[in-house]
Amino acid sequence: TSWPLAKRLYRFLWNKRFSHRHLLKGLYALAQQVVSAERPKYLLIALDPVNFEKPYTRALEGVSTVMKATPPRGDGGKRLTSGYPAITATVVNLATPVITYANWFSYQSETFVSQPREVYRALRTTRALFPEERLCFLGDAGLDDQALFQQMQRFKASFIIRACHNRLIQVYARERHLWETHLLRDYATSLPAQATTRVLFRHAHRWRITEVNLAWFAFRLPETEQRLHAIVAYDPDEDRYLTLLTNLALRDAETALAVYRAWRFRPQIEHLYRFDQEDGLHIEDISVHTLERMRRVFILVLLAALFVYDLAHTGEPTLVLWLRHLGGKLGRKSDCDGPYILLAGIAMLGRRRRGMIYA
Repeated sequence: TSWPLAKRLYRFLWNKRFSHRHLLKGLYALAQQVVSAERPKYLLIALDPVNFEKPYTRALEGVSTVMKATPPRGDGGKRLTSGYPAITATVVNLATPVITYANWFSYQSETFVSQPREVYRALRTTRALFPEERLCFLGDAGLDDQALFQQMQRFKASFIIRACHNRLIQVYARERHLWETHLLRDYATSLPAQATTRVLFRHAHRWRITEVNLAWFAFRLPETEQRLHAIVAYDPDEDRYLTLLTNLALRDAETALAVYRAWRFRPQIEHLYRFDQEDGLHIEDISVHTLERMRRVFILVLLAALFVYDLAHTGEPTLVLWLRHLGGKLGRKSDCDGPYILLAGIAMLGRRRRGMIYA
């Protein structure tokens, strides 16, 4: 029944004969197994820090002050709250996602150095797991950092990162045979469209299709003289520019479109985070008190999420369809699809089995 099962789980979390690193080895071995089975030409790895909120926590080990954007403050801005930061690196161009780095940490811990150091560890661990694979890291604006660009070069990895800083760049003017200095944002928004592509966007359970205009150019950073490329995507419906920085060579429209489409895989890591947090596995409801036990629960939740995704892809179709039907929907706008329905079906099956035991 539920109580003995909970006691077994707590004894597992309290066990001092192993650490969360043993669980990480299993998580990483799973990633190697899936990649070896699918044999992709390259790995698109979404690298993303995230903050988990514990708003009423004051005395737990290592509790930190973190910034959360959802739900926002009354004025729409980000807010400070109690919680814990974490970071994961997730392969997003496979049939099912796998994780190549995961860490739940604390700003108050003695082992914490800095968040850039955590990003460096993610790069190093991923390269150690896949020494021969072609790696391309996808990052949001928080990873727009010149030191990170150089680290990517050291690990022989490619990257596509959304630009955040309106930094100074140097663009080569062939007519005058010299490097001209510009502000990145001003130069990017002044370029004419060089290609267009139809894109399907989804936000807040709504879908829309629009023609996105693309432009691209090469530049170098004045401080390091590292040569990079930029893609500028203009969404006319939202009147919004997106600038992506990459160390991949953009020779023509075909390669530029390929890089932009690769970037479009990145939101999958956000879907996985939401599944971990909100109406899915509720990772923020952790009820253990030490940092080590929190890390164990964090890894177990990630494994549970991967199990649901894998079941949806490799499970017997009749079984998966039955579990989805068992999960059901209530006909509300807030109803979620995909892994949420499957998870609800698994939970319903567990409740039915416990009812049979009681009977």
